[in-house]
Amino acid sequence: MGLNRDKYGIIGQIQPNGEVFGGDSACWMGAHTFLTHSTFPYVKTFEKGFGGYVRHPHADATPHGFGAHYKNPWNGCMSRDQLTGTLGALIRQKERMALIRLVLQHACRGFLFSYKTIHNGKDPSLYKFNLLKFFYNPDKEPYYKMPDATFFDFWATCLRGFGKFSWLFWPLLCVLDIHTLLNAIIVNATDDDDRINFSMKLLVSREFVPTPISWLAAKIINKKKLLASLHNYWFKRDNSDMYPLYENRINQL
Repeated sequence: MGLNRDKYGIIGQIQPNGEVFGGDSACWMGAHTFLTHSTFPYVKTFEKGFGGYVRHPHADATPHGFGAHYKNPWNGCMSRDQLTGTLGALIRQKERMALIRLVLQHACRGFLFSYKTIHNGKDPSLYKFNLLKFFYNPDKEPYYKMPDATFFDFWATCLRGFGKFSWLFWPLLCVLDIHTLLNAIIVNATDDDDRINFSMKLLVSREFVPTPISWLAAKIINKKKLLASLHNYWFKRDNSDMYPLYENRINQL
């Protein structure tokens, strides 16, 4: 069992040379904060600019400093999955103003996309814009890329972070949670170890402003299969202490 933290006290993935890589730190620290009710200063650590977050606050934690890259709401390193971990931390710690900033920053992109416009591990300073390469760049040359789309389940997670005010969105959440229900069906039907962000959205949907649709998603999910995926994910990444944090919560759904 173990949990790897770097010299800054941030969870990361151990490398063969003994260094701890911080490319998933924002997501993983968000999951840890949500699951443990940690008082870790998440916003102070990862927010860079108005509502903009980075994968790791220190450039030396990722190759070429890509994980610390944030230029503006349209140019950064945060994918949809990384932002899902961030949402979990903000919701658990009741960081309402930080969540408002994140939502307003998301609004700059029409609520449709993340702002991961560089490839993992690449040098952000070398990136240029090319319209064709923006949409199709199989060789991952240093051209800005199309960021991840954010979908209904991401929006639903955002809306659940405003305390009692979130109940005003309950009718809308009943609709948005259909996406979580569909994802539950997909998780049951496919094999993939990377289920930490689905798990985050499902757990948030059951704890904060639950709806009949999120209840149904929790009831149909194959808990044994989901837990097996989470077990494989965290043990393969040498952060096995994360797995038990999910176990009771998933079994109680």
